[in-house]
Amino acid sequence: MEITFYYYNKFDSKEESEEFLLYQLENVTGSKNEFIYKKQEESEEGEGDTLYVKCDFFSFTTTLFDVKNVSRDYDVGINYGLECNIFENGNKKFMEFIGNLLKSTIGDALLLKDYEYRVLERKNNCLIVDSHFFYGDYESLSLSYIQGMYKKICLRIEGDFITEEIKRESIKLVAAYENEDKVEMVEDPDYPLEFTINWGRLQIHISNLGTVINLTCGHIFTSNDKLSLKRILCFFKQITTKFSGDYQLMIVQGYWEQKRSVLLERKNGIIAVNELAEEAYLIQESDRKN
Repeated sequence: MEITFYYYNKFDSKEESEEFLLYQLENVTGSKNEFIYKKQEESEEGEGDTLYVKCDFFSFTTTLFDVKNVSRDYDVGINYGLECNIFENGNKKFMEFIGNLLKSTIGDALLLKDYEYRVLERKNNCLIVDSHFFYGDYESLSLSYIQGMYKKICLRIEGDFITEEIKRESIKLVAAYENEDKVEMVEDPDYPLEFTINWGRLQIHISNLGTVINLTCGHIFTSNDKLSLKRILCFFKQITTKFSGDYQLMIVQGYWEQKRSVLLERKNGIIAVNELAEEAYLIQESDRKN
């Protein structure tokens, strides 16, 4: 299983960074004889020389490729990555290795599957994990953590809209919940029709495809963080009142046993609410207050 771990590397030299990783792996395997490693020449991406390491449980390659983009898109303070491959029955040892890295480093960290699905995240010294991904193997971290569930909320609105108008309305709605200095818009000049809104621990990715607006927010929501889930659902509901056109609001959760639920949709001006959806009551509760 391929998965990528990002963290903040405090070392100035490549040699120190690599020695640190080998030392942490030795603590997991018990001996340097239990793993192999080799230096690899500069990759095609031009990221410099890399280190490849393999033991009986997993392997990893150091990487700087796309690290800056991940830091920007997920609003995390990271500068180093490990592209990992977990072998059969290697989950517990891999979690032990990740735990050692977390205990020996400071700052943010992020474990991503398919460069999107958040499995684990440390931000502001708070460690949150998606309980449905590694199940009981998180105990091998030997760290305190909060369990939650990764949910990806997707809104698709059909229509021909101006990107600047989408930005303006989106920021206006988010700012109604927070002071403007707590909200940040992130843009990439290479992709003028896309932007991201950093809203505390939440990131809303928005793209204008010309005939469709896509809004997504992926986050590990904990049982004690229903306010964040409620806010993002209400934001998506409110954005549909600013732009006409048919839309569909969907929630996707889980990785191994993925569950998809259409929460709201508008067709030909008629809005339908899926009252059987787990999160429907959050929007209905907000509607009653408004």
